[in-house]
Amino acid sequence: MLLGWARLVLPLYLLICCTILPVASLWRHSTAGSITSPRRLVLVLDGVPWQTINELKAEGAFRSFRRPARMISTFPSLTNPAMIEILQSESAAGYEDHYFDRESNRLRGNIQDRLIGRSFIRGTFRETFDYHAPAFKGALGYIAAPAGAMLLAQLDLTEFKDAFLRSDAPLFVGYIGETDSLAHLGGEWPLKSFLLTLDRTIEEMITESGGRLEVEMFSDHGNHFDTYRHVKLNDAIKNSGLKTVKSLVDERSVVLPKYGLVGSSELFTSPENREGLAETCSAVEGVDFAVYSESAVSIQLVSSRGRAMILRRENRFAYRDLGGDPLQLRDIVDSLRDSGVLDPDGFAGEDDWWQATKSHRYTDPLRRIFGGFNFYVDNPADVIVSYKDGYLLGSPFLSIFAEMRATHGNLLRSETDGFAMSTRQDLGDAVRGTDLNKLFALDQRAKAGSFSSRAGHCQIGPALARGMIAGGN
Repeated sequence: MLLGWARLVLPLYLLICCTILPVASLWRHSTAGSITSPRRLVLVLDGVPWQTINELKAEGAFRSFRRPARMISTFPSLTNPAMIEILQSESAAGYEDHYFDRESNRLRGNIQDRLIGRSFIRGTFRETFDYHAPAFKGALGYIAAPAGAMLLAQLDLTEFKDAFLRSDAPLFVGYIGETDSLAHLGGEWPLKSFLLTLDRTIEEMITESGGRLEVEMFSDHGNHFDTYRHVKLNDAIKNSGLKTVKSLVDERSVVLPKYGLVGSSELFTSPENREGLAETCSAVEGVDFAVYSESAVSIQLVSSRGRAMILRRENRFAYRDLGGDPLQLRDIVDSLRDSGVLDPDGFAGEDDWWQATKSHRYTDPLRRIFGGFNFYVDNPADVIVSYKDGYLLGSPFLSIFAEMRATHGNLLRSETDGFAMSTRQDLGDAVRGTDLNKLFALDQRAKAGSFSSRAGHCQIGPALARGMIAGGN
């Protein structure tokens, strides 16, 4: 009953908010400052694919920017690990905000935590942004989708511009998260529509500055636009003799956190189950491959196409095809060997692999797969499953509200490739998160101060959100 009430009233709330938005925007603009000295703006757009930006650029949008580069995300290609690599911030508790905590042996983080700033923003990489929308707004986009996400994205853009104009920081870093929701819930057309509005806003800001404003933008990962099917991973795990549970209670236990609706899954189990669990998962329809850590320097990859081993020696990597060449790297390995780059044990440097695989369907795969187990999160998985394009697994709760039209998380190009572009420098064809940190001088900035919008236009939004949670439990 309460859930139904919330879903009926929320669209009206969003409509009222966006009806008064122009008036509020005019008033804020009249009281905001202007750009009187050289400044630089770095704007983060969650989940905007390189392909989308590249198409808009070819059609004449974003004229003030140099060509967009592919921003190669982490693996899994999710916001938490990607932003931690780019910002070089402290690791997150989990790959997503709903995660398995090994120390307490329980799942932590739920939708209610997502709506509360002190748990979603404070103490995380999000706190380093000079502008970040209130926590509850991102969740509201999933109600009355995709219209809700479209309205909230416009609101977020207006709040961001207001925050920038109220700041006098030489370097201002803002974050707009509704672009990811637009891709997930609306598909490419609503996302492009918003990006064109953003382009006009940026052009206005540059003009108002007298050309003294430099702007750089990037996204943390891509999104693959498709009609999606759900992977039946739970059934396969159960049929193998294991069981999916909320904590590791015995040798048969597997914990499978489900939060968003994404193209990868991270599983937790006993070390002796890793190989068998990876083999079980790799045979399920929609699974591209499964990987598990054998040691700190060795990862095993299992797929229906064959097996491989990935080895690491400091910043050097080797790929051992154990039959089937599942990552399709045989020709690249031969080329590296013929050019004398591989050492006698088959290892090549991190940058050599990067240059050799920049245009491959699995870009920079060895470093990224190792990163998924060894960096970014405090609670690394025992097995990581990467799905084929067009397949996903995630929260049944979110499936109630919307049909996914795009997602991210896997190792393939379209879910991996975010974008990066600048008005002041050419970034080349592709960049890694660590490269972007230096190119945009994010490692040298001092935080300007918190300019996140307060509690929203009224308190109805948080109340409706709380009602939605209560009705869904």
